Parts: sequence; C-alpha cells; structure tokens
Amino acid sequence: MATVFAVTGIIDVGFIALQAARGTFSHFNMSDDAVNRIGQYVFMTGVPGLFVANLVIALILLFQRVGDRALTRAIHAGMFLAVAGMALGYLMGLQGRQTTTDASGRVVELAARHSVGVTDENPGLPVTNWSTSGGDLRIPHFVGLHGLQVMLIGALVLSVLSSRIPWLRSEKTRASLTAVLAFADAGPLAVLTWQAFRRQPLIHPDALTLTALGGLLAATATALAVQVVRSRAEVGR
Repeated sequence: MATVFAVTGIIDVGFIALQAARGTFSHFNMSDDAVNRIGQYVFMTGVPGLFVANLVIALILLFQRVGDRALTRAIHAGMFLAVAGMALGYLMGLQGRQTTTDASGRVVELAARHSVGVTDENPGLPVTNWSTSGGDLRIPHFVGLHGLQVMLIGALVLSVLSSRIPWLRSEKTRASLTAVLAFADAGPLAVLTWQAFRRQPLIHPDALTLTALGGLLAATATALAVQVVRSRAEVGR
C-alpha cells in the first residue's frame, strides 16, 4: 500500500507540475487537448488510489504499534486526519462547474470549484489564493492533509524534550499529550470545514466561528494544563 501511495503520488504531482508549466489548470480541467485528456485520466485513477491506499494503511496501523505509545498514537491520528483531508477534495465536486481563464488567456471549463458560494476567480489570499470573498474547501483540505506531519513533528519534539524535562520521560504522559495535539488539529479541521460550507472567508470569521475556535482553544489549553499538572505531580511523588 505504501508503494501504491508513493507511485501514484509521484505521477499525480508530476502531472500537476506539467500543467503548471503549461500555464493551465491541473484539477478539474475539462479541456479537450491531448495532454490534458491523458492527465485527467491519470487523476481519475491516481487520486482514488492515493485515498484508498492511505485509508488501508491507516486501518492496518490501527492493529500495530510502531515505536512507543506517543509515536504510535501520532501515526494513528495523523493518518486519519490525512484521510479526512483527502475526502474533502471529493466535496469540491459538489460545488458545480465553472468557466475561467488560464495563464494564456484561454477559456477553460472546470468540473468543480474549490470555493463555496463564489467562483475561484474571486479575490484570494497571496500565495495560497484561498478565497477572501466566500468559503474555500482548500483550507480544511490543507489542514487535514498535513495533519500527519503535524502529529509526527509533535511526537518528535516530545521525544527530544523528554531527555531534558523529567516529567516528559513517562511514555504515558507523552501519549496523553499527543492525544491533546490530535484534538488541537482535528478541532480546527472541523470548524474550518463548517466555516467553508457557510460561505465564509477564512479572514472574515463571524461570531459563531470565533466562538467555536475560542471554545476549542480553551478546551485544548485546559486539557494541556491538566496533563502537565498531573504529570509533574506524579514525578514529584
């Protein structure tokens, strides 16, 4: 499954780079030129391959322990965050078709939209181009896809700090803190998805969104504080 994931990932990213070099769209492009037709066929087979391979790996790892409990928990949570992020890509197909222009000024019909409530041609943030006038599913898609990296980096940081901080030497403590990190990643993923479907730009959150994010921050801070106090108390006994 890892080999399937790696091979399909390399092919898909290769096509994305090729389309970028041609000054046109890779995702959802319905143009009838030969290069695009072949590439879209690659996408139709490769993206499901990535999703299924990642899901199968996540399910297999549920029954395996890799390294200590903190690392194992990080891998488990990270894989399922990645699966959730990939699944959000399919929801973009529900937003309807759109017509836009590529870098060469050619009119291109796209089979789906990243944005909710507006077209992808509306104003976007620098670099990412995430919509500033409507909802954008690329935001939770990004957060979910990179959840695995966040979890692994978190587990690595805890492992390094455990050699210097006595109360982090407990494997149980590091595993508990990893669970808090998983919640801190999954919570915003859910809120950002909810925000996008409410046609709300990332940079213009309303009171409901701010309340939800504030609640997540408070819950995360509380869970972290409780775990730190408990672990330091156990070391002190």
